[in-house]
Amino acid sequence: MRIHLVASVFSPEPVASARMAAEVAGELAGRRHEVTVFASFPNRPSGELQPNYRRSWRLVERRDGYRVVRSWHTLSKRSTLLSRLAENISFGMTSTLAMMREPVPDVAYVGNWPIFAMWMNSAALYRRRVPMIGIIKDLYPETLLEAKGVSQAHPLFRLLRHLDRRAYRRSTLITVINSAQRDHLIADRGVPPDKVEIFEDWVDASEFSENKARNGSFRLNHGLSPELFLAMYVGSLTRMAGLDLYVEAAGKLRHRKDIRLLMVGDGAMRREVESAIRERRLENLEVIYPLTPEEVPEVQAAADVLLLSLLPGAAATATPSKLVSYLFSGRPVLANVEEGGPSAGIIGEARCGYITSPGDAGQFADQLMSMADEQGSLAELGRNARRYAEDHFSRASVLPRVCDAIERIASN
Repeated sequence: MRIHLVASVFSPEPVASARMAAEVAGELAGRRHEVTVFASFPNRPSGELQPNYRRSWRLVERRDGYRVVRSWHTLSKRSTLLSRLAENISFGMTSTLAMMREPVPDVAYVGNWPIFAMWMNSAALYRRRVPMIGIIKDLYPETLLEAKGVSQAHPLFRLLRHLDRRAYRRSTLITVINSAQRDHLIADRGVPPDKVEIFEDWVDASEFSENKARNGSFRLNHGLSPELFLAMYVGSLTRMAGLDLYVEAAGKLRHRKDIRLLMVGDGAMRREVESAIRERRLENLEVIYPLTPEEVPEVQAAADVLLLSLLPGAAATATPSKLVSYLFSGRPVLANVEEGGPSAGIIGEARCGYITSPGDAGQFADQLMSMADEQGSLAELGRNARRYAEDHFSRASVLPRVCDAIERIASN
């Protein structure tokens, strides 16, 4: 079969969605399909082009068994609303044009930026009568506009939701990562229930060794004592993560010399966070970057607790991919998320950590102190996390199901 994949982020970008897209392409190529990936130029998480890449109108790469066609787009170095919009629209246009140059595929698996880019891709594929599988990781415009206090009655919200609905109507199948997203698409977008399937994010369990030492090389390399209680956020430093929480919490924990907060990773918010740390003279909070995917297991293994947060009012139906990675590390999780959201549901079902109210730095700091004072219970929480991850988010179980669905839609 001839299969097209569209990926707004793709390997070698060190983010989970890029890794998973590459694994889908590799698995399909291994099944002897003709696979072409239409991808952006690698620039995540900083918004700056990676070394050895130079933007051009079209760049074709050869991977193990498949092609990658990269097309020109703008970059979003500061991650403002306008810069993200320009990136979305420009890559939507060029990825669509790139696909139109290729022979008609049997199916397209589309994981592009939501609304505008997805809408453009879907329009072209629908016109060519190509069955499309739309990949949804988060719901827009809800995530973006609600975080900024924009009412759903606002004309802009209604326009964006209309475009989003059109893309769904053109799709043969929509994949989501949790039941909350599925229920929302059915109720709010009018998507038929049989047109939505849940495929959780996944991780290669073998990359996360349960035997990583707590006082291993990461602590040694960064001068972190084995006696420190290390609370760590690992991943992209984005606005949606609500990173001000850690700055505020660190201020409330100045007196606890035994507790250290780390933010490990890069992103559009890094410089802003570093500036806030300097201005407030926070010696108990540090940003460490860069972070490669290969380093994640060892970095997370050095933590006593892993931290998760979302901007209050944002991503109420999201399951951040870093949570899946956290669970495989076998460490307890302290999350600052909506109580009834998917992330809180996973942590509660797995019995692997604690939930605090979104944006409440005081409650977050208090819970962190309680965990530092009662460390005897943390090992069991970590074991629970690992067991749950192996049961629900293993690459060995999820990836084949994704590829089976792609083949099924292509053959219908």
